[in-house]
Amino acid sequence: MSKYRIYRIDNPDPARVGKRRRRSNILVGILSFSLFFIYLIVREVFNINFPLLYPITILIVLTITLFFQMKFKSENRKIIAIGDIEFTRTSIIKHIADSITEFSYESLNSIELTKHIPALNASESKSGFYTYILSLNFKDAHSEKLVVSDKPSEKGIYLSITETVKTLKKISAVEVALN
Repeated sequence: MSKYRIYRIDNPDPARVGKRRRRSNILVGILSFSLFFIYLIVREVFNINFPLLYPITILIVLTITLFFQMKFKSENRKIIAIGDIEFTRTSIIKHIADSITEFSYESLNSIELTKHIPALNASESKSGFYTYILSLNFKDAHSEKLVVSDKPSEKGIYLSITETVKTLKKISAVEVALN
């Protein structure tokens, strides 16, 4: 079906990294709107009508937005791919460095896919998120958590990881949860 990259996040709690990034994106959006409201309030309260106030406000908003955009892009570049995971009709094949592990769907109890790091633009992902946390819960009571990309690593295939997991839900008896 599809092959996706597995990433290494240099943090003991990868979920916290994604939560912090989502909060930062919301903060940038709120900051952009609030600066324009502050501009309107200052202009009305103090009767300031000089023509440079509006361009200065736009310049400040653009500078802040570009700063955070560049910061987030550099953080995305720091995420290192350590392998890939391939979903086939009968099994999941995990390649990390020289190690190859294959899991049949019969050995899995459930698969959970949790949103992780939001994408910065539309070309980075189809679903709006750059990475997801994939949890493989096995019938023998152990589990694995992997940070995987949204876009497939193969050229010409445009299935996001969410679409692949939804397809797994249809073709196998594994319980699938999308968060």
